[in-house]
Amino acid sequence: MSLSAFAVVGALCLSMALIEAWLLVGLLASPDGMLQRLLPNRSDLVRSHIDYLMMALFLFAFYGLCRLSGAAPQGWLIAGACFGACFNPFAFLVQAALPEFRTAPPAIFTAIVMLSCLATSIGFGATAWLIAARAVNS
Repeated sequence: MSLSAFAVVGALCLSMALIEAWLLVGLLASPDGMLQRLLPNRSDLVRSHIDYLMMALFLFAFYGLCRLSGAAPQGWLIAGACFGACFNPFAFLVQAALPEFRTAPPAIFTAIVMLSCLATSIGFGATAWLIAARAVNS
């Protein structure tokens, strides 16, 4: 996976955040409408929206910092960061639609969330250290 994946997935995450912003506007405009039935847990929708914004920012920042520093993370690190950047906020979106997942999530959902958090931590964490090492050695 190439460095450009950070930029492409960043654009995807920003697009999701914008879609969710419009969903939140719809929920405010019609609190008893169809959207309220589809997304009954507004607080998790807000969490997903903020998380997608943060992930977009991280991805764009990491793309720029890697380009500027010349750091070249391995493809699996980029893939891990990108997978987590997409799925971590998506888990909140699932909980917005299925509030029962907050208290009694299926085992597969919990396993995927844990895998996603691990992939995100390793992908972003190791890439951050690669960037720092390049900066120190420059």
